[in-house]
Amino acid sequence: MIKVLLALAVLLAPLAARAADHPDLFTLTSSDFPDNGMLTAANAGRGKSPRGPWACGGQDVSPALAWSHAPRGTKSYAVIMDDPDAASGRGGTHWIAYGIPASISALPRNAGNGSSHLLVGGNNGATLAYHGPCAEPNAKTHHFYWMVFALDLPPGALKPGLTQAQFMRRIKGHNLAEASLVARYAPHT
Repeated sequence: MIKVLLALAVLLAPLAARAADHPDLFTLTSSDFPDNGMLTAANAGRGKSPRGPWACGGQDVSPALAWSHAPRGTKSYAVIMDDPDAASGRGGTHWIAYGIPASISALPRNAGNGSSHLLVGGNNGATLAYHGPCAEPNAKTHHFYWMVFALDLPPGALKPGLTQAQFMRRIKGHNLAEASLVARYAPHT
């Protein structure tokens, strides 16, 4: 009987370990694009580019995002959309949203339009809302990193308007886990 119980314990141990709190299981998905998939024209910026005479051609619609398996102790979430290909490799932040309560595990399409309860940080533009890609016609495809952070900071702990650098400094020691997705965008010609 002891051998049977020991064998059963060995078989069930991986399941028990998987049920434990593991920040490496924290995941981010989007119903609007698969990992390494393409953003649509609707996700692109609206108006004209600040860098040239071309139209962005989009509607500034942030894609839907969902996350799961947050670690214990998570009190809020933050989302960043970063373009490492922008500005000749210097990068650019398109969106920072934080102070998202732990009870929320998804942002619907267009949550970044500036009319929601989200606290937003400063991006590379003058607006504090999501601003989509706006690449020069026939430019190379850009990669966009979507990151969600599980934080032990309660909603309201961070002031609005933080830049990405300020945000990253402020969450140091408070980031319990992070998950990411990559999206690509090529200008529509």
